[in-house]
Amino acid sequence: MQVAQWKKLETGSTSSGGPKTKQKEVSDEETRSSRLSGMLPCCIVVILLILLLVGFFNVWTRMGLVQLGYKMSKLETKNKELKGRVRELSLELASLESPAEIEKRATKQGLRMPLVGRIINVP
Repeated sequence: MQVAQWKKLETGSTSSGGPKTKQKEVSDEETRSSRLSGMLPCCIVVILLILLLVGFFNVWTRMGLVQLGYKMSKLETKNKELKGRVRELSLELASLESPAEIEKRATKQGLRMPLVGRIINVP
């Protein structure tokens, strides 16, 4: 029975006057196609906006990574400089703590070694 109804719809003959239902069917199809064609630009705009947002997010994260790379490079350079400075200061400290340097500075200030009888050992 459905096949017969489809054939009637295709040929335009129905019990209640075929041309009217065919016109109604065509107008329904036109309405659907006009709705779809009206929604198509909106869908394209939404898809483009989503792609644009994804692109901006990608660029933002890449810029953050590049900035972190620069900061790491600066910190590594500063770390090397500070390690070199620590090495210099430890060498300077070792030279200043040497007995020869202490004796040299003491004689410049007018100090001298005490006589043997003047040394007092404190327990």
